[in-house]
Amino acid sequence: SIDKIKPFNLKGVNGEMYKNKDLMGKTGAAIIFLSNHCKVSQQFQKNVISRNSIWIKQGIKLMVISPNYEKAILPDELAYTDSGDSFEEMKERAQTENYNFPYVYDGKDQIITKSLKVKITPSAYLFNKNGKLTYSGRLGNHEKPDELKNGEFSQAVEKLLKENYSYTRTKVYGTSIKFQEDLNLVERVRKRYAQETIYLNYADKRKLNFFLKQETKYPRFFYIWTIYDNQTQTRENLIGISTSYKIFRKRGLKVYTICICEENEKTNALEILKRAQLSTLNFYTSAKEISDLTKLRDSVGFKTTPFCRVLNGDGKFDYGTNGIIDQKSLKRSFLRVLNKN
Repeated sequence: SIDKIKPFNLKGVNGEMYKNKDLMGKTGAAIIFLSNHCKVSQQFQKNVISRNSIWIKQGIKLMVISPNYEKAILPDELAYTDSGDSFEEMKERAQTENYNFPYVYDGKDQIITKSLKVKITPSAYLFNKNGKLTYSGRLGNHEKPDELKNGEFSQAVEKLLKENYSYTRTKVYGTSIKFQEDLNLVERVRKRYAQETIYLNYADKRKLNFFLKQETKYPRFFYIWTIYDNQTQTRENLIGISTSYKIFRKRGLKVYTICICEENEKTNALEILKRAQLSTLNFYTSAKEISDLTKLRDSVGFKTTPFCRVLNGDGKFDYGTNGIIDQKSLKRSFLRVLNKN
């Protein structure tokens, strides 16, 4: 029953604090667990928004919970989203998608999550007007998320409206919720990343052109730089690229960094790459070898390094910029190309 949920005082993305008394509606209560980074949650979010307009009229109050301890999410588990599960990213997602329900962060102490023993997102719970649990399980068929109105949860709502309070439970499908105890695995993965060998090899114009023109359905990202670029800018760019590469590489992303430098500057360039843990395909070359790479440079902005460009599977340009990289735009670019495959 709903009174088994331990006392909580949790913040929603609208800035309001929510307590146990805020769960119940006139007819019943619905608690749905979604997470930003969960691919299946994303498939259902628009339909939860549309169905909630109906549930409100039916007297069912909905609260949507983000349950993940976000620091315990592995990098490659973020490969289907431009937003993680931090509170700030929840606010961003709610604003972007125009959420019409309370979106509440339970990632720190996971009070509601643990009270209901939730393990997977998305998961749905329905309570009648007396606070008795009448449904727990999936929202609907994840292969047909647009048919949520015919899904198991919607059917349970219809039963509840007819005061048929028999309990139904269904299997859930989605992404495992991350708890604080999962942080040990993340720390081991980070340690492994730190131990990856960083290479820096010479590439002439012929080799660089091969990478530019090769046929692939996956995104390719080129970053051209020098050791004389603004140090703060270089550090931010390379750390951001390193982060995105670790997120998307299992989905097929290829990253090429090309440092324009002489042989006696190679050691310095390699050290910069090591500090960023950039285990991508890293090359150095002379200025006369990059003539074709300059086509990747954005026409807007300054005409020197650094500059970058994402190429889609057809070799067409996607995100690119000169200077500081907008890491959010870069991630969205990778997702645009990857999600077409």
